[in-house]
Amino acid sequence: MKAWHRLVLAFWSLRMAAPLTVGLGGVLVAVPAWADHPGGLRSEPWSPLTTALVFGGLALLAGAVVVIVVAMLTRRDPTEE
Repeated sequence: MKAWHRLVLAFWSLRMAAPLTVGLGGVLVAVPAWADHPGGLRSEPWSPLTTALVFGGLALLAGAVVVIVVAMLTRRDPTEE
């Protein structure tokens, strides 16, 4: 498969995934409003260290996913030579 075929397929799959992403984003925005209960159901906030570790790990994971996707999209086909 040529590189431009992979690029077109990646663009098409991203275009198809956009409505699902928007819908999921809307659900995730509504979840904190539903879950913010006063009293005994409310949990303690995270410490700054926990917050930094969790979001730093998520940023590292997102960066790794980007590197993997770019590596897959720019991979050369060994049969092209």
